Amino acid sequence: SVTDWRDLVKRNDIDLIDINAPSDAHKEIVVEAALHGKHLFCEKPLALSLADSRDMLQAVEEAGVRHMIGFNYRFSPAVQLAKQLVKSGRLGKIYHFRAFFLQDWVMDPSFPLVWRLQKEVAGS
Repeated sequence: SVTDWRDLVKRNDIDLIDINAPSDAHKEIVVEAALHGKHLFCEKPLALSLADSRDMLQAVEEAGVRHMIGFNYRFSPAVQLAKQLVKSGRLGKIYHFRAFFLQDWVMDPSFPLVWRLQKEVAGS
């Protein structure tokens, strides 16, 4: 059993690393995993800054590994309906769009302050 990602990325029996860690850890894991030739699937946000994103892209390109970002809401019914409405032209010509996907899972006052609720860690 491995409990440290640093050990995991060095294993020869693993080809792909799926990064679901807090957002502020993404860059370090991506760069190290790429150095060990691991393909990467990284959850969004990719990084906390454009500079970090560029460093990550450079690392995977230099390593020649496959890489992608997970956009888990892409296929949710609400997002698919919005896509359909835009594509059909029903909404006219779109110049700008900004949306929020509201969730109530943190509305309970006793819900703990997890990393996803800390901007310096999560990035938003």
